Amino acid sequence: MKPFDFCPFRFLGRAFILVVVAVLFSATSWAEWRFLPALDLEESYDSNIDLSSDNETSDFITRLSAELRLEEVSATRTFAAGYTLSLNNFRRHSENNYVGHTAALSWDQQLSRNLSWHIMDTYYRSEEPLEEDPEYTGVRRTRNEYSRNTVDTGFTYQFGAEDRVTVSYLDNRLQNTDPDIEDDVEYGPALEFEYWLTRSHGLVLGYSWSRIDYKDDDPSDETTEFNLGYQWRWSPHTLLHLDYGLVLFSSKAPGEEEEEDDYNVQSIAAGFDHDFGPSYSLSASLGYFFHNPKNSGPETGSTYGLDLVRNFSRGSVTLSGEGGYTLDYSGAEADGFTKYRGVSLSPAYSISPRIELYASTSYMYEKAEEGEEDTRDETWEASVGTSYQILPWLSGTLELTQRERSSSEDDDEYRDSLILLRLRGTYEWR
Repeated sequence: MKPFDFCPFRFLGRAFILVVVAVLFSATSWAEWRFLPALDLEESYDSNIDLSSDNETSDFITRLSAELRLEEVSATRTFAAGYTLSLNNFRRHSENNYVGHTAALSWDQQLSRNLSWHIMDTYYRSEEPLEEDPEYTGVRRTRNEYSRNTVDTGFTYQFGAEDRVTVSYLDNRLQNTDPDIEDDVEYGPALEFEYWLTRSHGLVLGYSWSRIDYKDDDPSDETTEFNLGYQWRWSPHTLLHLDYGLVLFSSKAPGEEEEEDDYNVQSIAAGFDHDFGPSYSLSASLGYFFHNPKNSGPETGSTYGLDLVRNFSRGSVTLSGEGGYTLDYSGAEADGFTKYRGVSLSPAYSISPRIELYASTSYMYEKAEEGEEDTRDETWEASVGTSYQILPWLSGTLELTQRERSSSEDDDEYRDSLILLRLRGTYEWR
């Protein structure tokens, strides 16, 4: 049976109901359960609702969202499930009105002293040009309905204080009504192994295999990934690591029976994690990758990562940077092998116990091969906002956002300004 022979909506609903029922019947103490309903009323102005490059259309949007959330934390279980229904009303262009759905499930269960099980399920249905998951940065050129459901489940066996092995399985499904974007399903297992030879020296091994099948019987994409890492605990606050990775990718080009689009990528990087105490933490890495296509010459590139967090009494500042490559073959405008580099800065400050100011800015550069030509995209986004706790159960948010994308493909460019005002009411019942 092909992966597309069953409906993911029906599967999600049944799985969600079975999980909730199982948890309810296995609960030993209702004192730990929390029921958190919430209601959001959001009014926003969007200068480019379609993220169009040459035909910008502005509108005022009213969004009413009802949220239901259930949480439980005990000695052997952490459980959270939530569902949000949103009514989106466009004042000038009512043909864009739609009903959005978001659901999430997270469950960690201790089965025995050393064995645990987890499952994470996220689902959303939308008509926005940008997907809610930041991993998918492509822009849809039309406002068509689409949905994505992602399930990650697996078992972890801990055979030492810091020694563990995890076996997991991922299933990611996209369905949409856009004629230019194919439905797809990505699935496959993964293995992670961490073992400390001594208190100071440890090894990390990783393996994963994934396959993407497309609805219209286009050739499938297969990716196999191996990772090997060495860790050296230099001090109680400093961890040094050396990492090697190998990725094997294979896909037959559409319409061709013999020639395949195959390549491998090898990477090596060195880095460290240092905890300065409650106020500072720093993680950094630097390395290279080697891209070896089957039908063309090899190329190299750098990889790097940086995360600096500064906490203080009334707020925090986070600086992040990352660069290297990604394999993006699923979703809107998937480009395949993509080089990228980016940086982001996010400060937050509390003026008083009720008032908080926050801001964020980010920049991303992406370069991908599309046929015989390269595509280049630059995306930056900046936002500033404030939140105010009006009452213990009612909060308000005002936020301004500016985002822009320049591209070698004219249709992928856009400029957008957003002004958002939100009121959120919550209630906790135990």
